[in-house]
Amino acid sequence: MLFIFYLLLPLAQAILYPYDTPSRQTKSLDGLWRFKLDPTAAGHEEEWYKSSLAGDDVMEMPVPCSFNDITTDASIRDYLGVVWYDRDFILPSAWIQENVVLRFGSVHFSAEVWIDGVWVGSHEGGHMAFEFQVSTLLDMETTKHRVTVAVNNILTPDSIPQGKLVVHDDYLGLENEFDFFNYAGLHRPVVLYTTPAKLIIKDIDIRHTFPYEELDMVDITWDITYTAEVE
Repeated sequence: MLFIFYLLLPLAQAILYPYDTPSRQTKSLDGLWRFKLDPTAAGHEEEWYKSSLAGDDVMEMPVPCSFNDITTDASIRDYLGVVWYDRDFILPSAWIQENVVLRFGSVHFSAEVWIDGVWVGSHEGGHMAFEFQVSTLLDMETTKHRVTVAVNNILTPDSIPQGKLVVHDDYLGLENEFDFFNYAGLHRPVVLYTTPAKLIIKDIDIRHTFPYEELDMVDITWDITYTAEVE
């Protein structure tokens, strides 16, 4: 069997699940997060991301989970709109020389992320993992940090899955053309992990083709995207 290899540089992002290796460490952010509903959409204007969530309506929410499933409160189970999560974490001192990545396994449906009150990025789509490079946003001289996530579970006719927001006199509803409940929240694990600061592999894309009809040979190509610091 013939193997042909090519080294190319495509534009892509790797979101494989990180495991501990001699050159990579992980830190789980799963557990109890602070959680707050935002029915009046005041959180962005009042800049809730600049400090820890506060108020009598803040509750503890396990991550990962669907927030609809955790309480017996119908106003939380059937809630539509923006909710806020945050939690503190300790950055290991050994990570000061490493590249640090913040990875979310899944957030339904859209997410906005801040670190220590600084905008990190956003993602839309409740079934895919996404991650951000956060090394430049972290003050490595500070031990304690905070991650904040604003989650919006309102679906549209163009989203996957689809939904239609219906405004009633005293509540919001979501209409679907199929059997579906709009489970929402930080659905899968949240993890910080490191990669070597001087060599960062962004993506490995492996492809195969069969050059002959007999299918007795296969050509394998791969693309690697990386950044490196040359001394």
